[in-house]
Amino acid sequence: MTLTKRSIAVKDTAICFGCNQSFKGNPIALQFESDLVPPNDRPELSGLPFHPGHLIHYARRREWHELADYLIKNGPSNF
Repeated sequence: MTLTKRSIAVKDTAICFGCNQSFKGNPIALQFESDLVPPNDRPELSGLPFHPGHLIHYARRREWHELADYLIKNGPSNF
């Protein structure tokens, strides 16, 4: 089981997929790759920007239970 994150610069008009808010004022987003989501959903996850700590919200909405459980166990604020 792996979950990797990387920081990327985004336009301030980009939207966090965890909270649906912009990055105005802080253009640094996180992107993730993981084998904790179904194989067909991995490209989706790897292309989305998130504020720190907001991946858990998206994982729950998408019903990626294995990823959500991992985040809860390892501290959602870390991702």
